Amino acid sequence: MKVKNLTMQAFPFIEPHEDDNIKAYHPGMTMRDEFAKAAMQTILASQYEDGIYVGDLDNDSEHTCARSAYIMADAMMKARK
Repeated sequence: MKVKNLTMQAFPFIEPHEDDNIKAYHPGMTMRDEFAKAAMQTILASQYEDGIYVGDLDNDSEHTCARSAYIMADAMMKARK
């Protein structure tokens, strides 16, 4: 799935400074990364019941989980159009 605007930032800000000529710009994370972060929280939370881990994370599951989060993020980026 091809997604446009992968560089759109989430939570950019300019850090205030006492010297008005100095500005520190912090671009924040991309919207895609922010959406993936939200998806990842849900994916990981679904691995627990009553605070007890019941998931099946193995050596490759972390990568599968991360890929799934970005697949969901791409779908959310597409849905914004």
